[in-house]
Amino acid sequence: MTFSEKLDHAIAGSGSPLLVGLDPDPARMPLHLIDRYPDISDLVTAFCLDVIDATKDNACGYKLNLAFFEALGRRAFGVFADVVNAIPKNRLVLADAKRGDIGNTAGKYREAFFGQFGVDAITLSPFMGLETMAGFLDDDRFGVFALTLTSNPGSADIMEQQLEGGKTVSVHLAEQFRAFQQTVPGTLGMVIGATKPEKLSPVLAAYPEAPLLIPGIGAQGGSVDQLALALKNHAGTALIPISRDIIYAGSDFSWKEDVATRAAWYKEQLSKLVV
Repeated sequence: MTFSEKLDHAIAGSGSPLLVGLDPDPARMPLHLIDRYPDISDLVTAFCLDVIDATKDNACGYKLNLAFFEALGRRAFGVFADVVNAIPKNRLVLADAKRGDIGNTAGKYREAFFGQFGVDAITLSPFMGLETMAGFLDDDRFGVFALTLTSNPGSADIMEQQLEGGKTVSVHLAEQFRAFQQTVPGTLGMVIGATKPEKLSPVLAAYPEAPLLIPGIGAQGGSVDQLALALKNHAGTALIPISRDIIYAGSDFSWKEDVATRAAWYKEQLSKLVV
């Protein structure tokens, strides 16, 4: 199955573009879990597996933030692998790694995430050039979401800067990605921010069929209604990752039920984004 097909199946199967973000911070986990799992690696694993179990009916997949796993130290990638393996096979698995490096190094990142861990897609930084993404896009079973216009305020420092002729760096990236997609079998999408709906139009126009990963809804304050308006004429599929506002929805013994309720609420909120 190609990545595009799996993307469509996952959204159709769940009825939602919701990607639950797994950002497992032990400092924010329920006390009863902390008491039960004194080993931090076991704690993170148990927490993530509970989140998956609570949200699997309402999410089309999961976005695993590598920083929160790497912080575990020597057991980091074992925990990451255990969590990936616990995700239902009919759901998407996206590694939020933001890697980006030259040929042989990029090849090893590809081998790690697509070969060893078996994720479906990865986030990449394109700022060392399109060649750094080529190895991730040589197989139609996998997808890449490249940073294009991110939701953080610092995106104004580079991505929103104007080039000669007036277009922004983000628009230039989108144009480059659209052209590059025609040369590779893998799926190349864009990461754009829901916190900047007024700035999305020229970026989307430059790559109107791009699959999108759109952070910013939830804890970052992005508006679903404004995002729906911005995406009204966009032909590509949108995925909406929500992390903190779901996985830390509760803190006591009803935490897992609270997480499930919050995911169901977001599924309903995001239904207007499903075409």
